[in-house]
Amino acid sequence: MAEHERRESVQHIYDFATLERAPEGSTSLEVTGRKLLSGPTLQSAKSSTVGAVLTGERIICTLGTQTAGTGAKAHSHPNEQFNYILQGTMMSDIEGDRVFASKGMILHTPGSVVHTGLACPDRDLVFLAIKDRRSGIIGPPVDGKHDGPNCFPGFGNRSHEPRVTTAAIIEESTRLPPGPGKRYVYDMNREIDSNAGPASAEVTPDAQLRLPPGITGKLLTGERLHVAVLRFARGATLTNYRRDNEQFAFVIEGELHVELNDERLAARAYCIVHIPPGARHEFVAPEGALIVLAQDKSVGDPPPA
Repeated sequence: MAEHERRESVQHIYDFATLERAPEGSTSLEVTGRKLLSGPTLQSAKSSTVGAVLTGERIICTLGTQTAGTGAKAHSHPNEQFNYILQGTMMSDIEGDRVFASKGMILHTPGSVVHTGLACPDRDLVFLAIKDRRSGIIGPPVDGKHDGPNCFPGFGNRSHEPRVTTAAIIEESTRLPPGPGKRYVYDMNREIDSNAGPASAEVTPDAQLRLPPGITGKLLTGERLHVAVLRFARGATLTNYRRDNEQFAFVIEGELHVELNDERLAARAYCIVHIPPGARHEFVAPEGALIVLAQDKSVGDPPPA
């Protein structure tokens, strides 16, 4: 077999823009083409989330979209979930608190916790959802009914009601009875994290990560997963290393060049690079890049040291 054919035999980079269906040929993980995730139709679903699903050995993810004003009914799943917001604002009622996450933030939901997740009315929601493999990409509704997605007044199955705005929903939340006050939303735009008190995940700020020159970021550590948002300056390199953890690197901005074992690959914005457990790899950003890096925490230390 020719060297070029050998390098191209297994796909490791996945462009969400092209995943209307599973790719042909060998892939490093299981791919489910873009679809409504919780049912064949909106009327028989419990959520409006649409996306292609990438399922690895220990991590599962999707680039989810929700039409403005719609989302998921109250539900739960055994696996934890990290939602990195790329567009719009997500509202979640979780463990007695109502929280909001907008662009550049992560909403973390621990495993088996009842929660909702809706796109606020002013804009469609786009988010990267990352979960561990204790369960699949969706969870069952608390009421047991697949009778359509959750909607704000004026949208979807509530279109006959007066329409509300995002500002009105946020204002309303300030008048709700206080919940336990646990933290679930993390602003990944800020290098310094001054929040104190109970939180769903452990935060490791930039100063404690010992990142290579030209790379800054913040790390969240949950029950089964580490999720970091890392900014690469032009030419910055995450030095070649091998780990027994599985890793997913999602490119938010710029382009990421990857040396994976003996292959050289390039991933542009809204692509994911899949690094199987034990694979030798190196990340380089020739013109700079912003990425989400997720890995399971079953083996090894938080990325990268």
